[in-house]
Amino acid sequence: MRILLYNFVQPEEPGAGGVGVYLNNLARTLVAHGHDVISLSAGDRYSPTAREPRVEFSEDALHRAVIVNSPTIAPAAYSFGDPDTYLTSKGLDFVPALLAERYGAIDVFHFQNIEGLTKSFFVTLRAAFPDARIIYSAHNYHPICPRVSLWYQDRVLCTDYRDGLACTMCLAPVFDPGYIRNRRRLTWLEKAYPRAMGLFTPALAAVKRGRRALMKRRGQADVIENPEAATPTGASSASYADFRRSNIALFADVFDQVLAVSKRTGQVIVDRGVPADKVAVSYIGTAHKATYLSSTKITDLGDALHLGYIGYMGTDKGFGFLLESLEKLPAEVASAMTVTIAARNTFPERHARMERLRGRFKALRYFDGYTHANLDQVLAGVNVGLIPVLWEDNLPQTAIELVSRGIPVLTSDRGGAQEIAENDRFIFRAGDHDDFVDRIARISRREIALGEFWQRDLRVFSMDEHVADLMHHYRQPHVAGHLLVEPEDATGGL
Repeated sequence: MRILLYNFVQPEEPGAGGVGVYLNNLARTLVAHGHDVISLSAGDRYSPTAREPRVEFSEDALHRAVIVNSPTIAPAAYSFGDPDTYLTSKGLDFVPALLAERYGAIDVFHFQNIEGLTKSFFVTLRAAFPDARIIYSAHNYHPICPRVSLWYQDRVLCTDYRDGLACTMCLAPVFDPGYIRNRRRLTWLEKAYPRAMGLFTPALAAVKRGRRALMKRRGQADVIENPEAATPTGASSASYADFRRSNIALFADVFDQVLAVSKRTGQVIVDRGVPADKVAVSYIGTAHKATYLSSTKITDLGDALHLGYIGYMGTDKGFGFLLESLEKLPAEVASAMTVTIAARNTFPERHARMERLRGRFKALRYFDGYTHANLDQVLAGVNVGLIPVLWEDNLPQTAIELVSRGIPVLTSDRGGAQEIAENDRFIFRAGDHDDFVDRIARISRREIALGEFWQRDLRVFSMDEHVADLMHHYRQPHVAGHLLVEPEDATGGL
């Protein structure tokens, strides 16, 4: 099969994140299975000379097509204040015909996100490739949430977007698209002419410092408790409502399948209007499957409880909640256990708060981030991993990394991590300090045995297993949809 994979950056490039790791593994596995793979990206490259969108092609193990000067900037945070460009621009309408001219028939288009593209691009793509399967994988919630995560004002789960009004109050700072494009053009020049650009380094550094300080001040905007009484920033509520409504229409009329990376992800998007008959669950594959199969599963606390948290210090990831919960642990439980935390020190005040807790525990081990190269060292001795996410985290890779090393995990009931083991005794109510503390205390007293975590085969899949599942979706017969028609009424509520 000829399969086009899309992410807003090429799989192995900086900024690809966890989706890039997954996509790189997927592309290589598809090639190993004899498929012809095209890697398309857009929204991350801007030329210092020409301004019109164009496509640059290259060949290596993959066919590569990079859209330069996309009217929509990726990642989504940079386009948050400008949904109208995504909704109205025709600047990428030439791309589908160009892909057909370059590669001929393409059997499957598999999009990992819509960042960097336009609504009109997808409509044109459907017309140019009427027999192809067009599939979207929901690694995040961008089509129904312009800030990607349904995480309102960086503090609470978004349960009602108020027909777009809540979106106008959600994200600070709202980035200036012109500034982002110019910064990327400058990056292009720095790579192409490092010596010449070196002459301007002091001035450029000063500009960047000033810009960072400005954005930091803008990012410290007051929390808006009542959107109706506040002054909107960025785009209008109507534009944000149209963004969600139009993407739901795309899923109904242009895409053949929406693949949710967890059941919870699927439920979240269906609750917000994505047609349920288009949604299926496809757990992604991981290179950690071999580690999972060979690891010794921890079934007993041994001498004492040793908690482990790896990831980020973000509020959405539950790091602040975790610190608050650790402060509430009974002294007799805390004093007997060890805590390991591996998270970049991006919030000095949270790091300081963590350090103030050190005396409560038998030991506190801290690592300023981690890599796969030192992860086994970081996790040495850990017998319970923690995934305390507050947002609907689609499928945290940290959970897979932990269980692949034989470490049971205690997760919140938001997002997909809870589905890896699907064991209620190791799931607590998100944001509920008492429930979290109770689970930790019961595990510490051995009232909850760690061996129970492994009662069923976990949802940890290899890339080969994942590709076999994808082939089921790739090979379904295409059922022609309608030409894109907007729903008569806006999707309200959630």
